Formats: sequence, C-alpha cells, structure tokens
Amino acid sequence: MQKSERLAKVISALLQPTFVAAFLYGVVSFSFLQPPSKALFYWLVGFLFATLLPTLLVIKLAQKGRVSDPDLPHHRERFIPYLLITALYAAGFLVLYLLKAPRPLLGITACYIGVTAVGAFISLFWKISMHLAGVAGPVTALVYYLNPSWALLYALLFLLGWARLYLKKHNLYQILAGSAFSALMTYGILHLWFQK
Repeated sequence: MQKSERLAKVISALLQPTFVAAFLYGVVSFSFLQPPSKALFYWLVGFLFATLLPTLLVIKLAQKGRVSDPDLPHHRERFIPYLLITALYAAGFLVLYLLKAPRPLLGITACYIGVTAVGAFISLFWKISMHLAGVAGPVTALVYYLNPSWALLYALLFLLGWARLYLKKHNLYQILAGSAFSALMTYGILHLWFQK
C-alpha cells in the first residue's frame, strides 16, 4: 500500500461522521454547561446516540450481510441504515429534551436528524458524500453557536475531499454536494428553530 493511500485511509477514518459527532457534542456540552461533571454527562448522552449506537448498528448490519461493508460503499444499501441511524438520533433528541438539555445540544441533534434523513433519501438514487456532510454540518454549528474562528475547520473539507477522491469513494460533485447541503441545512435548522 502506498503512503498516499495509507494517509487517505487514515484521514477518512478519523473524519468519519461518528467520530466528528463525538467531538461536536463534547465541545458544545463543555461550552454551555457547568459544572464540568454536568457537561460530561450530557456529552456521554450525545456520544451514546450519535457515535456509539450508530457505529455498532452499521457493524452489526455488515456482520449479518445486510450491507457489504461498514463504510456503506454502495448508495442503494444506505437507505435502511441511514433511516435507522436517524431513528437513533431522534431517540437521542427525545432523551436530551426530557433531560432539559441546553438549546444548542438540541439544535445539533436536530441537524443530525435532518441531514441524515435527507441523505437517506438522496441515497436511493445517488451516492452523496455523507463523510463530507459529517464535517461541514458540525463546523457550521460550531461557527453558529460559538465563534467565527471555528470556520478554520472548514479546511478539513479539502483534506477529507482529497482522501475520498483518492480512494475513489466519491466524485467531485458528490463531495461538493455533501458539503454544501449539510452546511446550508445545518444553518437553516439552527437559525429557524434553535437560536441561542
């Protein structure tokens, strides 16, 4: 395996949506909650519903042969997994709502529900890049809720876009579409319903 291919695989693995979700819930929890023990508790709830359970779900589906690979390489096999993951996000939203979580935590969870649901339906006919969507949306949420300086993380889109292109997982249009629709949808959801 060439060095470039190894690098592309590492970038693709580190910036997969479930890992980015763990980071996002951590930053938002510790930015809006005090004391740190309370922030940790809410981060764990977010981690459970946005990282751990979706990851275990896709692994289980792959083990049972329902999908060919945990990376969901074929767009037609993405619909059911994405709908199930959307249901997990919805359950997480309900738990956070019942726990009276801060509005920003509810907002980012609503964005995960919306973006993943739309991604599921797009996958019926096209393989949009949910890897890129999984970075563009969270960075948009950080910029919206915390500070414009978080926009520097949009640079990760170029790095991840290169990795996905190099590994032949997506074409340029799928990468651009995943980035744009997630960023715009995230901004729209937060601005219309989950302002600070």
